[in-house]
Amino acid sequence: MIPEIGPEPVPEPVTEPVQVPLQDPLQETKPAISPEVIPEVKPRTRWQKFLHWEFLGLFLIVLTTLIFHISAIDRPPTIVWDEVWYVGDARSIFSGTGEMRPEHPPLAKLFIAAGDYLFNGFKTPEKDSGQQTTSYLDSQSTKGEMIQVPDASKFTTGQTIRVESEQMNITAVNLALNDLTVERGAGGSTVTSHAPMQEIYIFTDKAVGWRFFAIIFGTIGIIVFYFICRKLKFPRKMTMLATFLFAFEDMTFLHSGLALLDVYMVTFMLAALLAYLDKKYLWMGILVALSALCKLDGVLIMIAIFIHWMIYRKEQWKEFTIGLVTAAISFVVLLVFFDMFIKNGIENPITRINSLLTSTAANQFTIPKLSISSRPWTWLYPQFVNPDYNSPFIVYSFDPQYISFISTTIQILIIPTIGYMIYKAIKKSEAATLVLLWFLATYLVWIPINLATNRVTFVFYFLATTPAICIGLGMAISDWLDHLKKRRAELDRLSTGVALSYGTIGLWLLIHLAIFIVFNPAIPTIIKTWLPPFSG
Repeated sequence: MIPEIGPEPVPEPVTEPVQVPLQDPLQETKPAISPEVIPEVKPRTRWQKFLHWEFLGLFLIVLTTLIFHISAIDRPPTIVWDEVWYVGDARSIFSGTGEMRPEHPPLAKLFIAAGDYLFNGFKTPEKDSGQQTTSYLDSQSTKGEMIQVPDASKFTTGQTIRVESEQMNITAVNLALNDLTVERGAGGSTVTSHAPMQEIYIFTDKAVGWRFFAIIFGTIGIIVFYFICRKLKFPRKMTMLATFLFAFEDMTFLHSGLALLDVYMVTFMLAALLAYLDKKYLWMGILVALSALCKLDGVLIMIAIFIHWMIYRKEQWKEFTIGLVTAAISFVVLLVFFDMFIKNGIENPITRINSLLTSTAANQFTIPKLSISSRPWTWLYPQFVNPDYNSPFIVYSFDPQYISFISTTIQILIIPTIGYMIYKAIKKSEAATLVLLWFLATYLVWIPINLATNRVTFVFYFLATTPAICIGLGMAISDWLDHLKKRRAELDRLSTGVALSYGTIGLWLLIHLAIFIVFNPAIPTIIKTWLPPFSG
């Protein structure tokens, strides 16, 4: 039998079992997302970028202070309080008759003179009246002396004139008799005798000129203060809080808008401290010298810097020593250089420095004391009503209101802030240690000086210490806010105590801002002379 022939059977392919990954039955199966359904990320608009700008808070603070400063820059258009000395000095400088307040270094006064030049079209802000004195003027100082001139119509009441090196304020003009009623020895100038036929010059400078650079330096000071806080590695919240307190402090703001010396000194001092924190010791030395060239008190910050260096950075002794040497050399060289613009010659720097030191030390407390003077320990607490009038307030002007004092919201917390900084320093806080050293160098040093020499002191000397207190307050309040946040998280609710704490802090900040606004010279006068402590 022949077997049937057919196709051979095809063997089945051998397939390996497929490994299927086990899936967690509790895990949701996520559908694949198509790229088409992913929303497009739109770039931020300019407005959104502005709202998220790192320096937005600083910008708003600076803008606010500038608006108030510019609104009050010519209020009043005449000299306010101690501007009489420094504007008078600036006038004497650009008139070429030297300086009248040699007890102070030259730099800040040169800034005042520079502002006068700037707003007078870079020409000397003084003009020849074309008139001469017609009679002899003796050296008797009177407020109502009459000066005969050929044509009194060339003058107006309120002008300041110069006869040789003496400045005089015109208080009345008599066109019929061609005479001027003047106040002799204006601007701190010396009343001297004048022969007939002396040329009479009229000062043409304005308030905007002599106050301009004070506003510029006050604004720069706020910015530098902000960056000091950032250099100390403060979070943005703490930095903005401290900057808010500093920028809107009454005495700081007022001195940043008047032709006085302190704002220049403090701004250079802050810049020197920032340079030190940034380890730029050469610049630190130059900036300390510039601070002292505005007012000698600027050198006091070196006490704080030196001790801080001894504690934290003494391994950098070579670089720091270069900074110290630079400070000394810069002060001497720049003193000689700046004085050349005033005296048209070179003065022996040793003689000049000795004069600076001895002339300021000669100002001592008297009985009865100068009404605006005060002892350093009285600056630490408010004195709202004081029969002895220990000058917690200095009234520069009532209308417009230039009433200078350490803002009460700051002053009442000076001692608690220093106490907290001591606690933080014990806990190894470098920033708290710096605040304490700053307080020691620019404030506490005045107490032994005052006791040992009876040297006269004024509350505005605290201006150099105010930034340190604002930094300390910023640290303390920020720590308290962090504690409140933690407490809320622990309780998972807003307790009564936490709510009261938040409310107290908010109210305190609101009062701080209110003091700034109410006592601002750009605001219509609110405080009256009958209100203590300004009365009697």
